[in-house]
Amino acid sequence: MSSAKQRVLNQIEKLSGNETINTSDLARHLQLSRSVVSHYLNQLVKEKKVKKIADRPVKWQKIAARETNSDFFGGIIGGHGSLEKTIQQLSAAAAYPPDGLNVLITGNSGVGKSYLASKLYTYAQKSGVIAQKAPYIVLNCANYANNPELISSMLFGYVRGAFTGADTEKDGLLKQADGGYLFLDEVHRLSNENQEKLFSFIDSHQFYKMGDNVHPIKAKVRIIMATTENPEQVLLPTFLRRIPVRVNLPDYIERPVDERLELINSLFHAEAQKIAKKIIVDKQVTSALVQLKHSGNIGYLKNVIEVSCAAAYQDSSSEEEIVLHLKDLQIDQLPHFKDYGAISVEPHGQHFLPSNYSMTRKLTNIISSLKELLTDYSTANLNKCRLQIQAINQFINKQSLNSGLHVQHEYLFQKIIEKQYGLAKTAYLEPIIYALYEHHFRLSYDLPRLGEVIAEHLPRSLHVAEKFYEELPVLNPKSKISLTYLFAILLSDHVDEKIQLRGLMVAHGENTATSIQAVINSLCGNYVFDAIDMPIDANIATIAGEANKLIASFNTTNGFILMVDMGSLSQLYSQISSQLDGDLLVVNNLTTLTALDLGLKMKQNLPFKQIAEKAEQDYQIGVKYYEGFSQSVNILVSCISGLGIAEKISDLLRKYLPVNIKVIPLGYNDLKEKIENQKWAYFKQTLFVLTTIDITEKVKFNHMNLYDILDSSGENKLKHWLSPYLNQQELDQFNNELLRFFSKEGISERLSFLNPDVVLGEVETINKKYEDFYNLKLDGKVKLNLYMHIALMIERLMVRNTGKIEVEPESAKEKAFFEITKSIFQPIELKYNIKISTYEISLLYELFKQFI
Repeated sequence: MSSAKQRVLNQIEKLSGNETINTSDLARHLQLSRSVVSHYLNQLVKEKKVKKIADRPVKWQKIAARETNSDFFGGIIGGHGSLEKTIQQLSAAAAYPPDGLNVLITGNSGVGKSYLASKLYTYAQKSGVIAQKAPYIVLNCANYANNPELISSMLFGYVRGAFTGADTEKDGLLKQADGGYLFLDEVHRLSNENQEKLFSFIDSHQFYKMGDNVHPIKAKVRIIMATTENPEQVLLPTFLRRIPVRVNLPDYIERPVDERLELINSLFHAEAQKIAKKIIVDKQVTSALVQLKHSGNIGYLKNVIEVSCAAAYQDSSSEEEIVLHLKDLQIDQLPHFKDYGAISVEPHGQHFLPSNYSMTRKLTNIISSLKELLTDYSTANLNKCRLQIQAINQFINKQSLNSGLHVQHEYLFQKIIEKQYGLAKTAYLEPIIYALYEHHFRLSYDLPRLGEVIAEHLPRSLHVAEKFYEELPVLNPKSKISLTYLFAILLSDHVDEKIQLRGLMVAHGENTATSIQAVINSLCGNYVFDAIDMPIDANIATIAGEANKLIASFNTTNGFILMVDMGSLSQLYSQISSQLDGDLLVVNNLTTLTALDLGLKMKQNLPFKQIAEKAEQDYQIGVKYYEGFSQSVNILVSCISGLGIAEKISDLLRKYLPVNIKVIPLGYNDLKEKIENQKWAYFKQTLFVLTTIDITEKVKFNHMNLYDILDSSGENKLKHWLSPYLNQQELDQFNNELLRFFSKEGISERLSFLNPDVVLGEVETINKKYEDFYNLKLDGKVKLNLYMHIALMIERLMVRNTGKIEVEPESAKEKAFFEITKSIFQPIELKYNIKISTYEISLLYELFKQFI
């Protein structure tokens, strides 16, 4: 920014509040020419750093740091929520050069169409696109619907003698609205003829008075229209095409609950100012008003509040404050009570709307730490994210914690998080996530990828967070997703993600299963069981349907425990088995004692079979264990060295495969037992089995030793199996990652002090240079040998120098190899301060010579 332009901006920013300054005074103060100052001011307006006030003379004003289009609209309720897009459209319509765009506002009676139209006019004034004294003319077309000639004369004006009684000439509303806005309410009541005249004016910016077809009148009028009807059915298509901007206002009951509470507060504040008394609204009244559903919408709400205040005022006119109870509320039907707290408003002072975006600027550190988590998932980065989210505690507005919205938020947090899921030590998180919830916080950075990472690493925490936000009223759908992910990150400090088994309680009764769930999870000190409450008359099919919905989001490869209070085990198994990928234990008599016993064993991560066998022996109730097998297309990975290696290789595969293909680690003893007992049904959906030891028995499934993938024949076999699901690039990437994994496993045991990850990256670069120079494609086993040799060579040269042994190349091909090798290794020599001797190069040549 030029120094002169910066001086202009600095001087404007020194203005306080609504203070303004004209161009001449600014130029004189800065000792710059008026034309230069005017030029920079117009640039700053385009950059939205300065506000232009269209007046005579033109004045200039600073834009507050928090000021947005919604603020220009007078802080309209919902401006940062359900009406955000609407306001963006209207502000764009007002600002569009040269004369703005015409607007149609639709919505049912009482939703605020007229109010929004007036706010659009005010916005146009404040933003400087029309003059401060520009007119705003209103015509309700419904009042003259039965007299189209009268409404025509009102719109376009008339000359003397145009009709009976036209004794003088009169200007119409279009002429009166010149330079400003004309608002046509109930525009669908315009006759077709008047619609045609109006769209002719929109096209030409001129019209004729009634009785005069010779003298056109020009006018610049911005038109806002409103209707309660479907515009496609009540307006001429030719007329409708002239209205480029259409917005629809939702009914009151469709608005988010925070906006409904804010509307109620603002209406009571207006009444408190009228009667000059403090008004206290009982929480029963608040509940009824928040859930009010009436065709009159906000208009009806306003009437109800006025009448209720009048009734309460009559009872306590001599008191300093009035209190509204249910008896004062005149509504047809009382909804089910929901606690949003009481409302208290003072008659004095201004009613402030909360700024939903005020905190967003404080959250850049959260975005930054989330980016780090996506690129490098680790415990350290996860902890960093938690701390960054918790740090917003310092920005929480303590007054907002007294709101009715917070009453409901805190109630659901205690009910679901602390009690139902047994996370008793999480109360400190509630104000933090409420602050984010109240401010409609949402992330824009790679949200789908963040969801994938959290689902992979924090599935149990994510599930609890999802259950909480399912119950909480939605203020903003996009915000709900972001809040769920951030809350899952916070909960991961309390939820035990190591619990392998999934458990579900299902019981008849309003709170039977969830009550037992709360007791068991609390006693276990963590989230172990989920629960579903079913109506008394629910049948097995209904129970299975609800259970399947929940099971679909679980990883059940390690086993699933289902506890029910009644029902046929065989029927239930047949109806939920299609969702399971592992073994199933069904306990057909849900009791607190039995559930606690199972919950503690699940928390200890005891083997599923041990839990199932013990349950069948110990419980004097219906118990049945079903050995499960994956119902999804799957790949089994089994390592003789243990499940740890199998799980790591499974993680590698999952990165590339479609989500509908499960990769399931399987203990080698389990695999061996299934082969010996010929349990071929277990493998009916298995594409192939990867092992770290050859399978010598005759089996009825595809299988391969993992190490065989590293040679060309094994790579081709894998390509054949996976070609329907992966392309060549993805196959190559998987092979490279597998090679890197095996290399790291081997090198880590042999390197004394070098970082295996760093060295492997450098060795990969070296191999790639050889492949590119000689136009080679080395198979995995050769690469693995080279990785091991070169990595160990680098560390060996750092410890002891072998440069005294000199070797001369014996052929032209070997000499060329020596030269290219010196070039390839030069960056490594400089980085590690080593010298690659001719002896070391000769050893490399022995490895490469059969391929070059």
